[in-house]
Amino acid sequence: MQIRKISKARVRTLRKRKIKIIIAVEGKNKTEKLYFDNFDDGKKAYSITIAKGNDTDPLKLVKNLAKEMEKRDLSLALGDKVFCVFDVDVQYNKNKIIKEAIDFAKTKGIQVITSTPCVELWFLLHFLYTSAFLTNNEVIKRLKNYVPKYEKNMNIFPEINSRVKIAIKNAKQLEKEQLANNKIIGTVEANPNTEMYKLVEYLIKNT
Repeated sequence: MQIRKISKARVRTLRKRKIKIIIAVEGKNKTEKLYFDNFDDGKKAYSITIAKGNDTDPLKLVKNLAKEMEKRDLSLALGDKVFCVFDVDVQYNKNKIIKEAIDFAKTKGIQVITSTPCVELWFLLHFLYTSAFLTNNEVIKRLKNYVPKYEKNMNIFPEINSRVKIAIKNAKQLEKEQLANNKIIGTVEANPNTEMYKLVEYLIKNT
């Protein structure tokens, strides 16, 4: 068997190559986009691109992200990452389509990041741990106890980032509790829960 040798120049190029990260977020609100923009200051080992589109349907969101992957010069083998971030909400009829979206994403190397009921739970976990079933409005109401000016489409990053380690710890504990109760992550029944810690922890570690 012939072993292909990589030239020293090619090795240097690969070492200098920035990891390309594509993140798809749902809908027209810019909450998640503004949050993730704070991680990409041009000095990191990666560059972040927010995928185009305003889909709110999880399956459409993932399928359109897969199409965008094909148009870009991505290499999962070289460490490029693709994430799809969306809310589960409290609509039980979404469980089926979310499962289809997750199953499809796995075939394309896309990592799905869900928040039940909404991404604001991730923000709330920066301040307190809670395992109480919450609606979207209830999460936002609680969050405003700590960030009174919070509204959709605001850059909340400066208000919460100093407490990100607390949020990661709380999110991991919450996920552990949901799994211990035989809840399936990414379903309405696993309320509350957020996988945002997985993406944020990755971004922090690859600075």
